[in-house]
Amino acid sequence: MFFTKRKAQNGPVQPTIEVFVRYCNYSKASAHKKRPLDFSHEACYHNLMAGIDSRVHITSFLDVAKEGDHFIQGKAIEINEGTEAGSFLRMLEHVEKLDLHPDTIIYFLEDDYLHKEGWVDILFEGFSLDVDYVTLYDHRDKYFDYPKLTSKIFLSKSCHWRTTPSTTNTYAMRFGTLMKHLPIHRKFSENRKITADHDKFCCLQKKGAILVSPIPGWSTHAEPEFASPFFKETLCKH
Repeated sequence: MFFTKRKAQNGPVQPTIEVFVRYCNYSKASAHKKRPLDFSHEACYHNLMAGIDSRVHITSFLDVAKEGDHFIQGKAIEINEGTEAGSFLRMLEHVEKLDLHPDTIIYFLEDDYLHKEGWVDILFEGFSLDVDYVTLYDHRDKYFDYPKLTSKIFLSKSCHWRTTPSTTNTYAMRFGTLMKHLPIHRKFSENRKITADHDKFCCLQKKGAILVSPIPGWSTHAEPEFASPFFKETLCKH
């Protein structure tokens, strides 16, 4: 079971996923990316919100904010860093100060990802395995850019999983794991505009950390060239 210190009224502590998602009004780093025709960050937001239930708590961070100029419902924490790496570091500063149980699932999420219905259950299943990090994104490059890549295959209740050497800066881990590896998570974002996510996970792998992704994926980066296989891009619509 995975717990926070949030308690159900007159009941036991409930398993939860704490999602920390970063939104940016505009980013030079992503302006060049090819997108599905119906893409928008707002559509990704609605896709995320449509898939959650009472086990999921979301904290939103808004970078390069203009007063009243965002679609996020409820309060968003404004950070005004202007770079992906900077916003990630500010998010880390916020999360590390929280009073969470070490087994709480922490899900770091960027603003241009889509999720399939049922992703919450799948993320819980990922952490039923003996692994350290879970991504729901089945990165397409692992099938074409790594001709000698080998993976260990796991089986959970609903799908298969594979070990993978790296992923993007959207991933999940237990709070205790984050605290254990916090210097590494900082290192690959400090003094950069964009987090060196590939290098970060290669470093974590050398430390013995295991990262897995489901096959097929239950989320995708909203870039057709790198989309999870068998993922319908039309999920951008809402």
